[in-house]
This record gives sequence, C-alpha cells and structure tokens, in this order.
Amino acid sequence: MSVSVQSPSADSSGNSTQLERFEDMAVLNVKKYVKDLLRSRIFLGRYLERRLVDQRIGYRDVVLISAAEAEIKRDMIEALQKLRSVYPLLHWIGITDSNAISVNVSPSLCLWTEIDNQPFGPFWFQVKSIKFRVDEILITLNCIRPITDSYLELEPILTGATKKPKNNVSQVKEVKANLNESFSEIKETLKSALTIRNAKEFVTFVFAFVIAIFTGSTAFVNFLGNFILALLREISILIKNSTPMLLGFLEFLSKIVGGFYILLAMLFKSNTPHPQNKRSLTYYNRMDNSREFD
Repeated sequence: MSVSVQSPSADSSGNSTQLERFEDMAVLNVKKYVKDLLRSRIFLGRYLERRLVDQRIGYRDVVLISAAEAEIKRDMIEALQKLRSVYPLLHWIGITDSNAISVNVSPSLCLWTEIDNQPFGPFWFQVKSIKFRVDEILITLNCIRPITDSYLELEPILTGATKKPKNNVSQVKEVKANLNESFSEIKETLKSALTIRNAKEFVTFVFAFVIAIFTGSTAFVNFLGNFILALLREISILIKNSTPMLLGFLEFLSKIVGGFYILLAMLFKSNTPHPQNKRSLTYYNRMDNSREFD
C-alpha cells in the first residue's frame, strides 16, 4: 500500500497561482465596473490649466467638475475607491480633490486628463474612455462644446466659486458707516475751507475779477469800435479807387463783345452788290430846248 505525499512547494505554488488568478479577476472586474460606471457620462466643468504631475507622468490638463454635478462627483469618488482597492499607491489615478491644485475654488473634484487644442474655460464634457497605463489611470474626455452666453449667470457654479450671502443688517450698517464717513469728511473739508482769511481772500478775488471784467470789456468795446471805423474807412477808399478800374474793365468787356458781334456780322454778310437804279435827268433851259442826260 502506497501513500502519496504532496510536497509543500507544490501546495505553495498552487496557492500563489490561485491567488494571482483571483487578483486578476478582481482587477478585471474593477476595470469593467469603472468603465461601465463612467463611460459616456456628460457633465459640466471648467478647463482650468495644464500642470505637471511629476517627472514620471508628465503634464496633464486639469478639469474642474462643476459643483452642481453631484451625481457624477459621487460616481467619480466611488470609482476612485474601487481603483484604490486593487491598484497600489504607485499608480497615479487622475481623480483628485480640488484642494490639491491650490486654486481658490469651491470643494469639488478635478480630473487630470489630456485635452487637445481647446482654450481654457467652461465646457460640456463627455467621458470618452478610461485608459489603464503602466503607472497611470487616465480618464479621457471629449469637449462637446463650450458654454454659451445663456449659461453666463451660472458662472459661479461652473467655476466652483462660492458667494457668501450678505446679511441685510450688516449691509445697512455698512451703508450707514460709509455715509457717516463721507459726511464727516465733507464737514472737515468745509471747516478747513470756511475761515476768515479764506473769506477775505475770496471777496478780494471777486472784486478783482469784477474790475478786471469791466476794464477788459471797456477796452474791448473801444478796440472793436476803432476797428470797425477803420475798416469802414478802408472799404470806402477801396471802393472809391476801384470804381474807375471796374468801369474801365466793364467798358473793355463791352468793346470785346461788340467787336465779336461785328466780326460775326461781317462773316455772315452777303458779298453780292446791290443793283443800281438808273434814272434819267431832264434839264430844262428857258432859252434852249430841254436836254436829257443819262
């Protein structure tokens, strides 16, 4: 009767093989679950910047998920937990908290991805695929289209910025404080300006200004009257001296026009001579008989 005894090395190798198969199945299940969970999901986000992860990974584009996208954020956190359960810490997973980028935004999630030829700003994004690389797990995105003007009022949500509501009482107090400060400044300014010395200087300035206006207007009126009289005198002299020249020029023009008309008349005048009427002249003499002359 023979008894077979298994060696401990064979048992350990079989256990390790089963463990590897179990780990491979777990990794495959997690990969499939994450792909089914995130693929083709559409969400609002903002393309913030391009930043260096480390020397091993390189540069990646940072996309901030909108604070209003609660469902996609919940699924991203779940996918991150699943991936961390099967992948060691050496793998870089492109899902981080917004505090990791040290940007003044509201708490949200950031995706470290690769975007080609798109400007910074808000977009509609769609999860294209999940790439499992040697040292990295990358969620690739498609930029469907940028946010239009109709969504500009949602800009605080898209950027993740938070606006703290102001209390009405504090607003009223702030307005009152500003008004009191302005009133006190005006009061101090008037107090420093309204002094006896300043009033005396102001009255002196007003009198000097009035006297200057009066004397200046008098001199201006005198100058204007002299100028008008001199202008009228010169115009009369000009008219007196230019009248003979003007009349002579008009006579010259009339002669030119008259000569031109005479020239035209001479050109169109007929050259045939007029017929001469021959009349007989009878000379009567008392002593002699009458004689006829041609």
